[in-house]
Amino acid sequence: MPEDDSESEEEGRMTFDPDICLTDKSHGFRIFATEDHLTLLPAKRYSNQTSNEAITIRVNARVLNTGRINAQMCAFVSIKSKTSTSTFLDECLHLSFLDLDVEPSFQAALLGGLLYALQNAPLSVAATILCPSSFLGSVFVTNRTAYENNALHPNFSIIKSIIALLQERSARTYFKVETFQGSCKANSSDCLSVSLDTQPDLMFTSPGILLNTGSQRLFTKIIVTLKRRSSRKSTLSNLDRARHCVNDEFDYYPSDTMIWKSLRSTDINRLTRNFLWKCMHEACRVGTFWDNIPDLHHLAYCPACAVPDTMEHIALECDAPGQKRIWTLCERMWKLRFNHWPRLHWGLILGCALPHFRSARGKRLRGKERFLTIIVSTSVHLIWKIRNERILEGKIITNIEVENRWISAINSSLRRDQILTNKARFGSLGKSKQIVLETWSGVLHNEDALPDDWTRSKGVLVGIWPTTRRIGVG
Repeated sequence: MPEDDSESEEEGRMTFDPDICLTDKSHGFRIFATEDHLTLLPAKRYSNQTSNEAITIRVNARVLNTGRINAQMCAFVSIKSKTSTSTFLDECLHLSFLDLDVEPSFQAALLGGLLYALQNAPLSVAATILCPSSFLGSVFVTNRTAYENNALHPNFSIIKSIIALLQERSARTYFKVETFQGSCKANSSDCLSVSLDTQPDLMFTSPGILLNTGSQRLFTKIIVTLKRRSSRKSTLSNLDRARHCVNDEFDYYPSDTMIWKSLRSTDINRLTRNFLWKCMHEACRVGTFWDNIPDLHHLAYCPACAVPDTMEHIALECDAPGQKRIWTLCERMWKLRFNHWPRLHWGLILGCALPHFRSARGKRLRGKERFLTIIVSTSVHLIWKIRNERILEGKIITNIEVENRWISAINSSLRRDQILTNKARFGSLGKSKQIVLETWSGVLHNEDALPDDWTRSKGVLVGIWPTTRRIGVG
């Protein structure tokens, strides 16, 4: 190969190492290699290279509608000759992958753009790959071993395919970080839709991963991921309900990943997060759960309404004291600050950590979003606890007690937010004072008498007082 590595280092370029020979005995021991990834044909490069030829490949990427079900990966790809004015390729692409379920992300779009470029670039011409991000240089040069042998990486198959194409090239390949003009267009009519084939040439593919690069923990995780788990119909149904209810209220479709991530939101306390996760899987002991348990069939029906018991019925429809009063209090507190109270559905409750509110100028209202998440999640969990006390323990719970317990639960959430603003104690896990102030501003009792920063003040309460029972006459 004609060019010297020292020259590439002086120019700020990183050189891809195409060597496929075993340089160490440990490189011969690989695991998770299947017969589909093996070939008896020796690797052989075909070259008719001219020393003066060279091309420049420019790659950039973006993701439209990030985190939503209609997210779209786009890439800008340009291939031009260094020695002439020839342009081999200059396209804006909408990317998808054949036989591969890829979560849309900037990294996946960048790798997809590079894969498309290498599939259309001449093999025997030296190439310099320019990208505004250092990600490509890290994957294929500086940290190549780590990426090439991390089977849990979400883009592992794409990385292996690109490495096979790079090793097949008979000329040098360089990576360089450089900004340039050229971006992905948001208009679908201006972009070429491409479905990329990620099946690599087996002659230039290293099967599986190196044994000496992993650990027992990593190998166990890989084995678990190789075992396909059947999807629960109830879980898929609840995911779709959450997705469509969020779209009806906030005009966007969250992806499955976004929904699961929302259930781990730290805006919700730990016990409530666990409860919502069980609700998503329909793992709570209600309804049909009791059908196969002797002498407990009666628990499958709501005693107050004489209908089959479901989580949706408990949270939104039951006539027993609890849910109606709690949602009335929620709406009352919400309207202390805002006008429109969302119409609650079971799907919206499951997606309560996914609200999107924007100001007239398009700015995200994080405080408003957190406030809705906190009061809805706290309320539905309290409804569940009150229902269990009434059904399983036989307690008689009045509307006055329901009201007092709800206000106490909301005040506990407020106090929790105050405590979490202590950065000295919680570090990066703490909450920003500004976001906490934005969340609770406008719903506090006697707020005008509080200091501007009340996060360290004691006795801060929400502006709805509990009802007390009066005994006696007069």
